[in-house]
Amino acid sequence: MLEVIKALSALTVLIKVKYTSRKRPKSVQNFSGQYPCYNLRGRSDVLRVGTGMVVWVQKYTESDNKGTCPCVKCQHSDTPSKVWGVVNVQTARHVVFDASEVRQSRCVVGYDDNKSPGVSLDGWDVMFHNINIEGDWYNFKCVSCDLELIEKLDTTRRHFQDLFLKVRDKYRRFALLGKLTVIVSHPHGCPKQVSVGQWTRKTVREAEYVKYNKYTYTTCTCPGSSGAVVFRPGYVGYSYHPHSGSNPEENYSAEAQF
Repeated sequence: MLEVIKALSALTVLIKVKYTSRKRPKSVQNFSGQYPCYNLRGRSDVLRVGTGMVVWVQKYTESDNKGTCPCVKCQHSDTPSKVWGVVNVQTARHVVFDASEVRQSRCVVGYDDNKSPGVSLDGWDVMFHNINIEGDWYNFKCVSCDLELIEKLDTTRRHFQDLFLKVRDKYRRFALLGKLTVIVSHPHGCPKQVSVGQWTRKTVREAEYVKYNKYTYTTCTCPGSSGAVVFRPGYVGYSYHPHSGSNPEENYSAEAQF
């Protein structure tokens, strides 16, 4: 259990967003009140922070014919790298809303304490263009020509997946009894923290022959924790729900299928 939480922590990133899309709606179903950052539309002078998780890594070499690395460093270089990588990051949609915000975002890997500032990945593109806003989850692509970082993230992702399956099988019989819930996040944009609690309720919504579920939990969060994975060891279903928000009574996740 400790090892899988360590691996989850290594895949957790701080997201910094410099721009707020003009396409953010004023209101969205399942969000009480005004949609986050609606009043900041079009502005690039207010930095927002959130949390995400690396869920996939792809490395490209010259033989793949994918061109040169589109990271900021290579865009301003006379010799851009022909070997580079794409990192898929999952977060909540109210943290990063669309492609215009992705291109003005950075993900910081390895910001574990004030002595370890971490390494940045440049936001590049969205992973899926038509994602349910009400569900409040989002996947986007980051790029880097730091091959050591790309390979390390890919190795860690594979290690986490292996541990995830082992923990799921070992603790499956306790999933409903213990209801353990772990969140690794960057509260207030600070170094990552690990919070432990329990999930308290599961809500299921059916739409167009698809079932979506979300969870409420006691696991502590703060502003900046949005988008962090709500990890429920032993649960058989989809366990990558992003943290979405809180109200005076409880914290709650974004929706996901299964």
